[in-house]
Amino acid sequence: MNTIMSDQGAVSHRDIPYYNTTINGTHVEVVNLSLAAWGQGNGYPNAYPFNFNGTSYGAMTIYLPANADIHANMTNYEVKPHTLKFELPYSSQWSTGPIWAHTSVHVKKVIASTGTIDPIWYGNVAHYRSIWWNDTASGHYWVVCGLTTHAEAGMYAFVIVSSSVTTPYYTIK
Repeated sequence: MNTIMSDQGAVSHRDIPYYNTTINGTHVEVVNLSLAAWGQGNGYPNAYPFNFNGTSYGAMTIYLPANADIHANMTNYEVKPHTLKFELPYSSQWSTGPIWAHTSVHVKKVIASTGTIDPIWYGNVAHYRSIWWNDTASGHYWVVCGLTTHAEAGMYAFVIVSSSVTTPYYTIK
């Protein structure tokens, strides 16, 4: 995914890299989802401190095909630690975005999660972690930072998985 700052205007549609392959006779679609936490001190003066690819508070919506395998990579360019977590919220909670205590009564299931991704000042390099979300089921999800208060402070994006999505893409409002 290209890094696009939300203050540069709406992005109507951008494709996400993916490939089709066959493993042991089974067709597999793999989506390569690259996310980053951009720091204000890294040449992005308008980046909110809690963001995915420069967007905060659900400004980015990611559309993924059902039954795909998602390889998600999160790079942390921030001076704060972060995590990457896919969550299935209760349907009544999805459109509002994560609120306080989103990991308890508001989330049906945690799909996949990384451990803590160190901040950039640990060794002055950007740290990253990857996770797999295999065989995606249709539904509405969040991708969040799982550290306390980070999602509630804006570090989340919406994820829609659907059988009608044939090419993975994202939009930014």
